[in-house]
Amino acid sequence: MADVDTDEMQEVAKPTVWPGADVFLADHYGLSGDLEPLETDPPSFLLRYEEVTCRLQFGREPDELEQFQTRTELLSHIHAEFGRVQAPRPLEAIDGSSIVFYEATDDHDAGFAIVYAHPPGEAPNRGATRDTAARQQLGLFAARLIRDLTAAQDAVGREKDEEDDARVEQPPLIAASDLRQAGPVVVRLLRDVSDPAVRDPIAKAMVTALRQVQPIGADLRVQLIHHHPAGKDLVGEAQEGPWVPTGFTDPAALGDGWIVASLAALCADLIDEDGDGALAILPAVAAFHAELPLQETELKALWPLTIVQMGLNLAAMERWEAMAPGEATRQALLQARRLFEVALGVHPAFMHAAILDCLDWPLADEPALERLLPEIDPDLIRLVDLSATSSLLTEGNWEDPEVDWRLLARIAWDTKMGATRYGEYRMSRAFAATGPEADNLALHVDLCVPAGTVAVAPFGGMVRHTGGRLLLTGKEASLHLEGLDTILADGTALFAGDRLGVVAGAEGSIGGLRIRLGREAELLPPLFATPATGRLWKRLSLSPSLILGLDVDAPEAGSTAYVRGWREHVFDPLGFGSIDLSGAAGLLGHGHPALAEAAYRQWLMINGLSGTPAEMEFQAALLQRMPGELDTIIALTDEAQALELAVQLGDRLYPQDEAPIIADERRTGFGRTGDAYWAFERDGVTPDIVVTGSPVADERLAAVILRRSVLPEDLQLPRPDASAVACRIGTAVIDALEEPQLRETARQASAEFMERLRELQARASDAFVIEGEGLSLDLVFEAGDARAVADGLAGRRVLVQSIAGDRLRLTGPLCLSLASIDRVATALAQVLGLPEPEPEEPPEEPDAADEPPTAPSDEVSPAVV
Repeated sequence: MADVDTDEMQEVAKPTVWPGADVFLADHYGLSGDLEPLETDPPSFLLRYEEVTCRLQFGREPDELEQFQTRTELLSHIHAEFGRVQAPRPLEAIDGSSIVFYEATDDHDAGFAIVYAHPPGEAPNRGATRDTAARQQLGLFAARLIRDLTAAQDAVGREKDEEDDARVEQPPLIAASDLRQAGPVVVRLLRDVSDPAVRDPIAKAMVTALRQVQPIGADLRVQLIHHHPAGKDLVGEAQEGPWVPTGFTDPAALGDGWIVASLAALCADLIDEDGDGALAILPAVAAFHAELPLQETELKALWPLTIVQMGLNLAAMERWEAMAPGEATRQALLQARRLFEVALGVHPAFMHAAILDCLDWPLADEPALERLLPEIDPDLIRLVDLSATSSLLTEGNWEDPEVDWRLLARIAWDTKMGATRYGEYRMSRAFAATGPEADNLALHVDLCVPAGTVAVAPFGGMVRHTGGRLLLTGKEASLHLEGLDTILADGTALFAGDRLGVVAGAEGSIGGLRIRLGREAELLPPLFATPATGRLWKRLSLSPSLILGLDVDAPEAGSTAYVRGWREHVFDPLGFGSIDLSGAAGLLGHGHPALAEAAYRQWLMINGLSGTPAEMEFQAALLQRMPGELDTIIALTDEAQALELAVQLGDRLYPQDEAPIIADERRTGFGRTGDAYWAFERDGVTPDIVVTGSPVADERLAAVILRRSVLPEDLQLPRPDASAVACRIGTAVIDALEEPQLRETARQASAEFMERLRELQARASDAFVIEGEGLSLDLVFEAGDARAVADGLAGRRVLVQSIAGDRLRLTGPLCLSLASIDRVATALAQVLGLPEPEPEEPPEEPDAADEPPTAPSDEVSPAVV
């Protein structure tokens, strides 16, 4: 190697010296204010004065000058002609020029500079982009920005053509953050990171992501874009809603590049650490695509490029921390590392499927596969229904954690073959969920067939053994089997139709085979998915119907609000339960077997006629629960008409100077108070007339009851209009109310319900008043916003009635559990926006002698009018 002169080395290595920013701005622009240096090369600065922010950028190379000139022309057209996106505005210097050239002095080298005025607005804080609507606005903005840049670029071209037909083509704009150059850039950044534990994971992730992009890079559209339409490079405003971006601030981020790279840079900035995680990008992706449709190859490249952008960001921060450590940069670096781990923790195929799903992209065609069990007649396989509408699910048997297996065994008993269904929302798993969602959408099939049944490869592929599963990976599908005995070694290559093994189990027994079929070799579909991710996972998994020769797919769950009830719960088609305090659960709750049996038997005989034995038996059962002197039922009708009739009878049958006692038991009767069958019994009053509610929800079984001795001979009694089936069910309800455990449950629930509501009332500063008692209560809101509260509760799976705008009616069945009361109280506190109560110190035990005597209550039951 030839010797190099030391002076020459020093001359080559001599760094460029730049003018002082404050003096330069004052001399050439007459500006002064607060200066903030930015981490760029060549250097740039932010100048803030009054309510204006400007950006000063220096340069010295000829190609940099060309870039300055091109950006200046482009920005002037965006500012002048297009109004959707606001852009930085080049400022004129004192001498009227847009670009200031300066000579070399003893203090600095020669060069040039430009000053841009930022558009008005505020940069978002991190929380401003967590809202779904805000993310949609960001995606929309990023797409509109590309459209406006294209329009501005075309306008510049037309202007040049008009001026000079032989003009020289403008050089393309180049941005340092162009993801097409990500490989060399990240290598350069990581050279200064000496810790391999920090450097190597970034490098590995970048290599993996870039390899995914490389085969399709030539198919990605290239045009003028903003390479980082996110974070501090944007300004916007928030007046009555979420923060909305209105403009960008950094002209250096403009340059030619992949269209999808601009969206990837935005996505890299949106990933949450503790919210939606990587899926936080989806609202922005959907909004971007709606404004500027992406091509299939671009959608395939989006997530790898997001990883690349995050890797570049993290590598730059690691380099900065290694060169200039500090507490602020350290905290930002730690957060960037955590977000990078969040992104890497999601399989690329899963994110690609999520992106396609949020755009309603068409599903890929299903591959043609051969049968897995060619010896089995598929018509002999019986399917078990485990959905919310299944007739096999009765009397709460879905609460049994083994119910799915038990029902599968039952359905397979006759033919010795049975199967669960793919794509079915399992009732048992939804009911057992403790959170707002459950993973109850089945992405697998459990199959019962005779042990020893031969299984063959439905497609050609490679055999692997992993986690107790046999995995067959092929070009178009991956098959995961559990419950198969095989002698095949890991790595065995098979053709379609080659023997895989046999169903495990003793000779003559029934074996179980669990089947999962996916599209991705390295991505195992879960056994169950949540409803929120179900469509997404159906892009990544395939139905085992393709290899069983039998349609094992469950029908799509309907849109019916509720399809099943049990006790105080009602269930939607997905199997998720809501607590029903609307009154529709009646006295005994939904799905009571005694009521179902009574209705069934009466339907077999007769319904719809009055004067049937069923009606007489109901009246007799009701009168048996009344004091002996109240021996006549005047009418069976709806609850409003019953009270109206009782008042009319009171006026007619009793002199006006002798007001009758009318007991209104429509909401307190049949044990709803928790401490008495009728409220008037508890109050020690024998009324003249009693009005009962209907013991069967929404049936015309409300009764008006009085003494026969007061009836005049000419009184015309209304004809009962209750059906025979309703009467038979009403009798069954009255009989069931004799169960001691039910009444004890109601007593405990009534006391707990009132205690929790009074606690909330105190925490809410008496924003509502409690009326009623027991398990039939009204919350009366001073602000009259009962409808909004009811809607908020419904969103938390609690159903109540909103009455007259200010009244919330809560009517629970006598079987209401303490756990449900806790859920209702928690939901109501959340809807009202109440903070969690402070834990209280346990009170000291008072001496018995110090305890005050319990005073008798002077409250009068509202059940007695």
